[in-house]
Amino acid sequence: MTTLKPADWQDRGEGMMTPKQQRMLNAICGDLAAGLSWHGQRLTKDDWRHMVAGTMLGWRLMPAIDRGQGAPGHIMLGGSSLKLTKSLACDAITVLVQIGDHPEEQGLRARPVRWSDTVLLGLGHNPRDFNEELRAYEAA
Repeated sequence: MTTLKPADWQDRGEGMMTPKQQRMLNAICGDLAAGLSWHGQRLTKDDWRHMVAGTMLGWRLMPAIDRGQGAPGHIMLGGSSLKLTKSLACDAITVLVQIGDHPEEQGLRARPVRWSDTVLLGLGHNPRDFNEELRAYEAA
């Protein structure tokens, strides 16, 4: 598996999201799932991907399926993250990193997400720098 670099996911255009963009998006969604609650709800990696895809591609409110168990209510439909263009994937990654780095901007009471090595490398950082900083912080 190759190491991601910022240029790997910052690709723009109307073509479909690249495999490297998909890898970065999945890594970020996994880190968000592990380190952040969304307004009191723990989301899975897939939940984060669905949420960002719906945000980028647009949501549609639809009547839910009536299963004969009372009022069916409504559901929100978005789109698959696989339908993101290169430009939308770049924007989605940027938005998710911003949420992870600054959760308070979304009204969340949480510490910033601790990114995995895959994400740190994809953002152009050396993970060892963050590990040394974390050890110094924990020792103080």
